[in-house]
Amino acid sequence: MNERRQSTNRRSGNERRQYGRVKATTEVNLMRSGSVSGNEPIKGTLYDVSLDGIRVLLDTPLTIGESLLVEVQNAGKHLFNSTAKVIWQKQEETGKYATGCELCVLLTQKQERTLSEITECGANISSFAQS
Repeated sequence: MNERRQSTNRRSGNERRQYGRVKATTEVNLMRSGSVSGNEPIKGTLYDVSLDGIRVLLDTPLTIGESLLVEVQNAGKHLFNSTAKVIWQKQEETGKYATGCELCVLLTQKQERTLSEITECGANISSFAQS
Protein backbone atom coordinates (compact mmCIF):
# COMPACT_ATOMS: atom_id res chain seq x y z
CA MET A 1 0.00 0.00 0.00
CA ASN A 2 2.78 2.41 -0.85
CA GLU A 3 0.77 4.12 -3.56
CA ARG A 4 -0.85 7.42 -2.77
CA ARG A 5 -4.61 7.08 -2.97
CA GLN A 6 -5.99 10.12 -4.73
CA SER A 7 -9.24 11.91 -4.27
CA THR A 8 -11.62 12.57 -7.13
CA ASN A 9 -11.71 16.19 -5.94
CA ARG A 10 -11.82 18.56 -8.91
CA ARG A 11 -8.73 20.41 -7.68
CA SER A 12 -5.40 18.60 -7.84
CA GLY A 13 -1.72 19.14 -7.15
CA ASN A 14 -0.64 22.71 -6.42
CA GLU A 15 -4.05 24.01 -7.51
CA ARG A 16 -5.63 22.20 -4.56
CA ARG A 17 -3.45 24.05 -2.02
CA GLN A 18 -4.87 27.50 -1.38
CA TYR A 19 -2.96 28.20 1.84
CA GLY A 20 0.60 27.53 2.91
CA ARG A 21 1.28 24.87 5.51
CA VAL A 22 2.92 25.20 8.91
CA LYS A 23 4.56 22.29 10.72
CA ALA A 24 2.64 21.51 13.91
CA THR A 25 3.43 18.37 15.84
CA THR A 26 0.70 17.67 18.37
CA GLU A 27 -1.85 14.98 19.17
CA VAL A 28 -5.17 14.47 17.40
CA ASN A 29 -8.09 12.14 17.94
CA LEU A 30 -10.22 11.34 14.90
CA MET A 31 -13.79 10.11 15.18
CA ARG A 32 -15.31 8.45 12.15
CA SER A 33 -18.84 9.38 11.17
CA GLY A 34 -21.48 7.35 9.40
CA SER A 35 -21.63 3.60 9.03
CA VAL A 36 -17.91 3.02 9.66
CA SER A 37 -17.95 4.82 13.00
CA GLY A 38 -16.58 3.02 16.02
CA ASN A 39 -16.52 3.72 19.70
CA GLU A 40 -12.80 4.36 19.96
CA PRO A 41 -11.12 7.45 18.53
CA ILE A 42 -8.26 6.97 16.09
CA LYS A 43 -5.18 8.49 17.70
CA GLY A 44 -2.68 10.27 15.50
CA THR A 45 -0.17 13.08 15.24
CA LEU A 46 -0.88 16.38 13.52
CA TYR A 47 2.03 16.85 11.10
CA ASP A 48 1.16 20.16 9.46
CA VAL A 49 -1.75 22.53 9.15
CA SER A 50 -3.13 25.33 6.99
CA LEU A 51 -6.30 27.38 7.23
CA ASP A 52 -8.20 24.79 5.20
CA GLY A 53 -6.41 21.49 5.74
CA ILE A 54 -4.31 19.19 7.89
CA ARG A 55 -1.91 16.33 7.40
CA VAL A 56 -1.91 13.68 10.11
CA LEU A 57 0.15 10.55 10.72
CA LEU A 58 -1.93 7.51 11.71
CA ASP A 59 -1.52 3.80 12.44
CA THR A 60 -4.90 3.13 10.80
CA PRO A 61 -5.83 3.47 7.11
CA LEU A 62 -8.88 5.58 6.29
CA THR A 63 -11.17 5.77 3.28
CA ILE A 64 -10.86 8.59 0.74
CA GLY A 65 -13.89 10.87 1.14
CA GLU A 66 -14.53 9.73 4.71
CA SER A 67 -15.83 12.42 7.10
CA LEU A 68 -14.11 12.88 10.45
CA LEU A 69 -14.45 14.83 13.65
CA VAL A 70 -10.94 16.07 14.47
CA GLU A 71 -10.07 16.77 18.11
CA VAL A 72 -6.79 18.68 18.43
CA GLN A 73 -4.87 18.28 21.70
CA ASN A 74 -1.57 19.43 23.13
CA ALA A 75 0.06 17.63 26.05
CA GLY A 76 -3.25 15.85 26.69
CA LYS A 77 -5.18 19.13 26.90
CA HIS A 78 -8.14 19.55 24.52
CA LEU A 79 -7.65 22.60 22.27
CA PHE A 80 -10.54 22.49 19.79
CA ASN A 81 -12.61 20.35 17.41
CA SER A 82 -13.13 20.64 13.68
CA THR A 83 -14.61 18.51 10.92
CA ALA A 84 -12.65 17.26 7.93
CA LYS A 85 -12.81 15.01 4.88
CA VAL A 86 -10.04 12.58 3.89
CA ILE A 87 -8.54 13.70 0.54
CA TRP A 88 -5.50 11.42 0.20
CA GLN A 89 -3.50 8.83 2.09
CA LYS A 90 -0.05 7.27 1.62
CA GLN A 91 1.60 4.57 3.70
CA GLU A 92 5.08 5.68 4.77
CA GLU A 93 8.13 3.42 5.08
CA THR A 94 7.58 3.48 8.85
CA GLY A 95 4.18 1.81 8.35
CA LYS A 96 2.31 4.96 9.40
CA TYR A 97 -0.31 6.46 7.11
CA ALA A 98 0.27 10.07 6.06
CA THR A 99 -3.26 11.39 5.57
CA GLY A 100 -4.30 14.67 3.97
CA CYS A 101 -7.63 16.08 5.11
CA GLU A 102 -9.58 19.09 3.91
CA LEU A 103 -11.26 21.02 6.72
CA CYS A 104 -14.98 21.48 6.15
CA VAL A 105 -14.72 25.09 7.37
CA LEU A 106 -11.70 27.38 7.59
CA LEU A 107 -10.07 27.63 10.98
CA THR A 108 -11.49 30.40 13.13
CA GLN A 109 -9.22 33.19 14.37
CA LYS A 110 -9.29 31.63 17.85
CA GLN A 111 -8.30 28.18 16.47
CA GLU A 112 -5.59 29.82 14.39
CA ARG A 113 -4.17 31.61 17.46
CA THR A 114 -4.28 28.38 19.47
CA LEU A 115 -2.39 26.47 16.76
CA SER A 116 0.08 29.34 16.30
CA GLU A 117 1.11 28.88 19.93
CA ILE A 118 2.13 25.25 19.30
CA THR A 119 3.52 25.44 15.76
CA GLU A 120 7.23 25.65 15.07
CA CYS A 121 8.47 29.17 15.84
CA GLY A 122 4.93 30.23 16.79
CA ALA A 123 4.13 30.80 13.11
CA ASN A 124 0.99 32.74 12.24
CA ILE A 125 -0.96 30.39 9.98
CA SER A 126 -2.88 33.11 8.12
CA SER A 127 0.41 34.76 7.11
CA PHE A 128 1.03 31.73 4.91
CA ALA A 129 -1.96 32.39 2.63
CA GLN A 130 -0.91 32.00 -0.98
CA SER A 131 -2.08 34.48 -3.55
